[in-house]
Amino acid sequence: MFSLGRDGMRDLQARAETLSADLTSGQWGPYHFDKRALRKLSSAESPVLHREAIVTMFNELYDSHGPRQINKMTGQLTTLLIDTAAAQDLPSAAALPEGQEALRAVCPLVRSTA
Repeated sequence: MFSLGRDGMRDLQARAETLSADLTSGQWGPYHFDKRALRKLSSAESPVLHREAIVTMFNELYDSHGPRQINKMTGQLTTLLIDTAAAQDLPSAAALPEGQEALRAVCPLVRSTA
């Protein structure tokens, strides 16, 4: 379960960095369904993926393709995006230095994968 404290934020950052390293080393490649989702998020200009953008992306995918689209995404990526949105639900956690680092670690992964 995701924790919104300092440890949870460090874990979120570590998971983003691990998935990014797996992408770079070729141990993980995004599925077609992952790329479709990430393309919707990659146009964000800020260093942090905002909660609203993530929620909108999931809602659009569900509305256009149903639950099948989301079910076929890579589990680690889906969880990372959902946890990134959840981390922003508690502003005091997102404002922590660990929170800011964690939230900034997700954007490069999204942009390089899309």
